[in-house]
This record gives sequence, structure tokens and C-alpha cells, in this order.
Amino acid sequence: MLRAVRDAVSQSDSAPLRLTKVVNVIAKALKADVCSLYLKQRDGVMALAATHGLRADAVFNTRLAPGEGLVGLAAAATGPVSIQDVQNHPAFAYRPETGEDAYSTFLGAPLLRGGTVGGVLVIQHVTDRVYEDDDLEAVAIVAALMAEVAADPELTAFVANDESAPAARIAGTRISSGLSIGVAAMRDPPLPIQRMIVDDIPAEIQRLDLAVELMLRELDNLLQAPGLEASGEHREILEAFRLAASDDAWIRRIRNGVEQGMTAEVAARRVQTEARVRIRRAPSAYLRERLADLDDLAGRLVRVLASEAESFGVAELPERSIIFAHSMGPAELLELDRSRIVGLVLEEGSLSSHVAVVARALGVPAISGIPGALATVQPGDEIILDADHGQALLRPSSQILSSFQASLAARSARKARYANSTRGPARTRDEQTISIMANAGLLMDVETAFSEGAEGIGLFRTELSFLGQSGLPSIEEQIAHYSEVRKISGDRPIFFRTFDHGGDKTPATLVRSREANPALGWRAIRIALDLPETLQEQLYSLAVASAGEELCVMFPMVAEVAEIREARSILAVALEQAAIDGRAPSHVRVGVAIETPSLVWQGETALRRIDFATIGTNDLLQFTFAADRDGVRMTERYDSLSSPAFSMLRHIVGQARMAGISLSVCGEMASDPLGVIALVGLGVRSLSVVPTSINSIKEVVRNLDAKSAEKLVLELIDSEEHSVRSQFHEYALAEGIPLEP
Repeated sequence: MLRAVRDAVSQSDSAPLRLTKVVNVIAKALKADVCSLYLKQRDGVMALAATHGLRADAVFNTRLAPGEGLVGLAAAATGPVSIQDVQNHPAFAYRPETGEDAYSTFLGAPLLRGGTVGGVLVIQHVTDRVYEDDDLEAVAIVAALMAEVAADPELTAFVANDESAPAARIAGTRISSGLSIGVAAMRDPPLPIQRMIVDDIPAEIQRLDLAVELMLRELDNLLQAPGLEASGEHREILEAFRLAASDDAWIRRIRNGVEQGMTAEVAARRVQTEARVRIRRAPSAYLRERLADLDDLAGRLVRVLASEAESFGVAELPERSIIFAHSMGPAELLELDRSRIVGLVLEEGSLSSHVAVVARALGVPAISGIPGALATVQPGDEIILDADHGQALLRPSSQILSSFQASLAARSARKARYANSTRGPARTRDEQTISIMANAGLLMDVETAFSEGAEGIGLFRTELSFLGQSGLPSIEEQIAHYSEVRKISGDRPIFFRTFDHGGDKTPATLVRSREANPALGWRAIRIALDLPETLQEQLYSLAVASAGEELCVMFPMVAEVAEIREARSILAVALEQAAIDGRAPSHVRVGVAIETPSLVWQGETALRRIDFATIGTNDLLQFTFAADRDGVRMTERYDSLSSPAFSMLRHIVGQARMAGISLSVCGEMASDPLGVIALVGLGVRSLSVVPTSINSIKEVVRNLDAKSAEKLVLELIDSEEHSVRSQFHEYALAEGIPLEP
């Protein structure tokens, strides 16, 4: 049967005729009264594209809305769906033009490819029939094969009806900010359909083994490529990725597919699809990100097997490509020709995923969390990517395109103007100096920050540099990395935050048990104090890397004074050992990240025990409002520009002044122009922002009058409104404060 399907789709007939031949072959092989193929169109509708057994005039006249009927039920499943007595099933959608009322049983399997559903293969019988496991397995194998058939470019264009494709908007989540105009490029090109069935199984397994060797060699070459730092996050992620590639558990599943008669390419694609299904089901965000890396490995192997490893490089990737992919691993993005990439759209991936971290480091605008994004575009479609607002405009009209191009040109002009005018300190119109530093986690971030005019690194996230490792870094690795950070920073201040592990950033060696609410669980300083040797090793490494210089070290997620006292005692031991080794810093300043309401209300005592503090508005406000800032339903639930937020922040500023310590803000609020107006009005005089926002935030400060901002905050601090963002927006416009980068 599989060979007959291969022969049918390999002929030079028109797309409709090839599909008809395929369903005839399958119906005959499975002794089915009906075999129908439904394919998904751009709008998500399932259209009857070919049939054996139903009325021929129903083809492309029978269309089912997303989720409609038994076909919709099968499309939502992860495997074959078997139903008896279909006429009385609550999901049955009667279509009189098909003539299917004569059939009593239904067996449908989704055409899963790349984690998305491209259609549904349906088998029906007139008589009552219970489908056995063998039937289900056979249909699942055929559906996997048909998913590849349906991905053929000619069939895709035929089904999608590209010429009439309308403009559209897709919305997701920003994972790397920026704006761009480009053309859609698919990261996951269709497999050649000429070789889907294997004739010589032992030879095919040998071919698979050789392809695995080639894939590993490619990863080794990527690790040795010029331009990749000798240490740091990129290398650590790639080394962990390379280690996962050498594990043969997932290769064994591909071999099983080959033994069933598939070529290694089709078997690998099937394993890849299974991994993507598991991504959706994984309860842990951390596990989902690691499964995305495994998905990357399977896709990489498919490209090697199909001899496509080089076909998606400079020669094939269009200029100004906006890459569309289901998910992407860090190695994939790093190996693409960055000069041709202006954006990234992912169906799955979070703000903390490896690819998101790399995209931000490379300055590539990116959005994610858009199920079905791949089905909405074809290669070459014109795209406007507005990652700042988490959206992409597909096939925009000439009027919209012209307007956006004008906005981009104006933004570029502003950035050039900022670059020439914002060197040096930022002062408000009434001569208040506001220190503008940067948040960083990569060596590349540090370099970018200082090239953009940052006065220092107000927050260095030490855990990001080792995110890809399964375990914790050694002392030697840490010293080498922190020393490199200090070397780039020169004599400018840098504030090192100790490991903020926890949630979806927990190395495998630290995972103990699953937590119902990891954001409020075992993380950050709590892990560090439970594992004092680990904290001592990191503090010793920071001390040695800062030998002869000032060391500023910050403890995250502190909830009470007792934790500060305990952390300082561990620091004292680490400093003593560094002094014995003759590699101690000249001076040490100790601080905390204020991220918990409990520390705010113990602030008078806590702040007397430290030298500086940084407000992490992201965590502090989500805990204050009891609203997960990453939750889809919570995004509009609270606003940092509101009375409760202002009251808490004002209280912290007052505590810091009484304690006589320096205070900064490092959360997202500090990179938001309207947030900056509020923070300056509240008395904050030091901000730590994302590197790409440094110049625009300096421009905001230079157009701001601090006394006027303070007056606005005091007028609104007792507001009963959910948010006062609109009032700040009106104020900014009236004062001529720029709100665009």
C-alpha cells in the first residue's frame, strides 16, 4: 500500500488527480467503502480535497469550520479516532452533498506535520465495524505519510488558493523587541516526496546511522566556528545541545519507524511530530523548552537525511527574511545567515526559551505563542513584524506598508539622532541627574550596553550564561566568565546578581519535585541558602574575578532580614578564602533585589544591613497584585501605572533615603517611557534598562521635568481607577516627551 501511495503521488498528473489516485489506493488497501482526504486551508477550514466513495461533486464544495463535525474531532486528536454509529454521534455534522449518510463507522487520523494539523484522513464503512489496533496503527502510518504528501509545494498552493489570500493579522507574545518588514521564509521546508518508502531496511538503517554521525559533526563544527565566544551562554547552550544529540534514545524510535517500512526521513519527521505533541502536554515550562531542543535535533537530522543541510543557508534564504517555524532551538538560529534575517515568528516558545535569549542577544525581533502560524503564510508573503506589540501583519495593503515604512524611517532617524546626542549622563530639564545603566546576561549584552552609552551594568543575571547546562558550572568556568565580563566593563560599575534559579530555569541537578506554583516555590536565594556550598562557590568565583577591584553582589528574591544575614555570612567565608588565595576584591558592596512584599514591610531593618538595593518590578508587582505576569488572562489584569504600584514604590524610595543607600529599578517598568516618567516622579534616580532602550530612555529623561512628574504622580497616587496609563500618555504628549524608540 505504501509503495502504491508513493507511485501515485510521484506521477506528473495535476494535483487533484494525484490526490484522487492516492485515496483510491488507500481505500483498496484497507478495504474501505470510503477514503476521504480533508486538507486545511488558510482560514482553518477543512476542505474535502479528494474522496473515494463520497460524491465527486462534493470535493471542495464540502467545507467544515475549525472544530466542526467528526473531522474536527479527529483534527484535534493526537492519533486516530474511531467512532461507531456516526449518525447519532453529537459531533456529527450532516452534509447532504457528500452522500455519507449511508456509512455507519468512522476512522479519522490527523495529518500531523511540524506539530500542526494539515488535514484529516478519513476511513468509513457501510457496515458496523470495530476497528482493531492493527487498523489504527495502519491508518496512523498512512496519515504520517499523507502529511508529507500534503506538504508538497504544488499541493499546498493548490489547497491554499494563494492568489486570493487576504491580508491578515496574527497576534502573539513579544520575546525579542523590534520592528521589521520582510518576506516569509519557512524554516521547516517540505520533505521531498519521491522517497518515502524503503525497500532495503538494513541499508536504510545504515544510512540513518551515517546521517547521525554527520549531524554530530556539524554541531562540532558550529561549536568551533569563529565568532562564537570561548565561554558564555551561547557556548554553554550549544554544548548541552550537542550532548543531547549523542543520546541514542530518540534515534531508536526513528529506527523503529524504518523497520515499519518508512524511509529514515519520514520516520524522523514522525518522531519530530511526536515530540511536538509532547511539548503541548508537558506540565513543566522547563521541560517544554527542553523538548523544543529535542524537536530541533529531529528537524536537523531530517535536513541531513534529505541532503538539505546546506539548502537553507545563504543561497536559499531570501534577503530580509522573517522566519516562520513551529519552534526553534538555539543552534538553528545561530547557524542561519544573520545578515538575511530581520524577524522570527514561532508557534511555540516562551520569553525564557533558549531561542528567545539568543534572539535578544542578536537583536532579532521575535514573537511566539501563535498556534497555526505556519498555516497562515506561504514563502514569499510580505510581512510586517511589530514585535514590540506582539503582532505580525501578513500580506499588508500598499497603504499600510507605506505607512509602516515611514514609521520605520522615522524610528531610524530618531535612533541616529539619539546616538549622536545621548552620550554622557542623562539630566532632566530641571537638572536632576538620572543614572542609566543596563540589564545583561550575555557577554554580547554587555558589549551592546556600553556601545549604546550605558554608565554601567545595573543587573548582571549570572544564571543566564549557564542556562544550557544540565548541572551547575564549576568554579573555573565561573571565574573565566565573570572575568571576561569585568574585562569588557573596564572601570564601569557592574552589579552581579547571584543565581536566580527556579521555575523554568532550574538545572536538572537541582530538580527535586514538581511544584504547583514554582514562581512562589524553591527558587533564587532559597535554593542558595539550602545549598550553601553552591552559593559559596559562586561568591568565591565572583571575588576572584574581581581581585583588586570593587565587587558589587546582589541577592535575589530575598523575603526577610534573616536571609540577608545568612547570605552575608556565606559571603564572608568566600571572601576569607579569596584573601587567603591572594585574589580578593579591594572593596565589597552588598545589595538585594527587592522583589517580595514581605521585604518591603521589613525594609527599615533590611536596608540598614546592605549597601544598595534594586527594585525588580516584574516579580514585585506580580506578587503584590497576586497576578502571574506571564499568564495570558493576567496581562491586562494589573498595571504598573496604578495607585497600588505607586504607593508601594514610593514607600520603598522613602525607606532607601532614610537608610542612606543607593536605589535603582531594573524591571520592565524602567524600560517603558511612561514608566520612567512615573519612576522619576516617585524619586528614583537610577534605572537599569535593556541595552537597546538606553538611548531612547535617555531622550525621555532629557525631555522630562522631574518636579512636574512628581506633581503628576502625587495627583494620581490615590486614584481609584484600574490604571492611570492614559493620563501619563496625555502628559507625555503635552510635554513633548518621545515615546517611540
